[in-house]
Amino acid sequence: MKNIYTEQGLKGVINASGRMTKLGVSTISDEVADVLVDAAQNYVVIDDLLEWAGKKVGPLVGCEDACITSSASAGIALSVASLICKDNIQKVEHFFDTVKKDSKRQVILLRGHNINFGAPLSTMLELGGAEIVEVGYSNKSTLGDIRDAVSDKTLAIVFVKSHHCVQKNMVGIEETIRLANELEVPCIVDASAEEDLSAYIKMGADFVCYSGAKAISGPTSGFVACKTEEYAKNMRLQYSGIGRAMKVGKENIMGLVKAIEIYQTKPHTSMVGTDDLKEFMAEVNAIEGLRCSIIQDEAGRQIFRAKVDFDEPKYGLSAKLAAKALSTRNPSIFTRDHQANIGSLAIDPRPLNSKDELFEILNALKQLKGDKKIG
Repeated sequence: MKNIYTEQGLKGVINASGRMTKLGVSTISDEVADVLVDAAQNYVVIDDLLEWAGKKVGPLVGCEDACITSSASAGIALSVASLICKDNIQKVEHFFDTVKKDSKRQVILLRGHNINFGAPLSTMLELGGAEIVEVGYSNKSTLGDIRDAVSDKTLAIVFVKSHHCVQKNMVGIEETIRLANELEVPCIVDASAEEDLSAYIKMGADFVCYSGAKAISGPTSGFVACKTEEYAKNMRLQYSGIGRAMKVGKENIMGLVKAIEIYQTKPHTSMVGTDDLKEFMAEVNAIEGLRCSIIQDEAGRQIFRAKVDFDEPKYGLSAKLAAKALSTRNPSIFTRDHQANIGSLAIDPRPLNSKDELFEILNALKQLKGDKKIG
């Protein structure tokens, strides 16, 4: 494996974990790369560009306007801050004085959604000035939990659509948005890695925060689909306040717009197909102590992965030790290890660059079997 990183002495990476920030999220197409270079080599009035990009992206995803951000997490913070400040530039420029004085900044969040996705979601909300009000339980929530928490101090209701969240016994996104609309409370949806860029704005959400670098395979960036032009305009005003610390470059803005255009108009393809995954599964099942199956994404997305269950006494290693051993190889192999503690790893085919990488993982699993030096 040879690339710009390995040439600098960094280890190569086979990414079977997913579009994860810690691994550089995703890779961009040549079309997007050409736009990035062209944009980076020219000047533009950034305020004009941000407004143009928002008006361009909005219709592509089914809304009036959007706010381009440096990431989905920045979008979460700026959504909250814009609801506090609205179009008042004095509040924007004196944000923390504003927060101290403003009592209407409570954000309702399901306890099972208060996650850490590499950083705490709560930190992103608080960065935007929110006072978090957790409702429900870690493994159970109802619409009544949300309704009873709403008061004259409520600024917004937040819903996190993510595999990181507890899925069982939880209120659904559509009914949460419907309740927020009924109560006339803005609803912010964290849809960072979601593949449908229109579904939640169609349901009536006020702000839907996406990563530009995950499903869309754009550059490091994000955007917030906004229900109204006013919401988007107020969000962009935050670039004169806390948004300055989260600014997104001209090249990334143009690259994101191009990536969304491609994503919304061309069929999405993966270098590793379903037949490849089935072949991998059959080969893994021939290894004593391993059992492989094809599973769907935990959050219900149309994403299918290979799940490898480890029988530690027969294989000679636990899933947790195997994940560690795979990641310390060269090239490093990263799997989805969210359930390693209960004996399984998952292989996400979407980020893989070729079928060869999939079968390099297979060979690594064969080599690790019974390795007494690992521990």
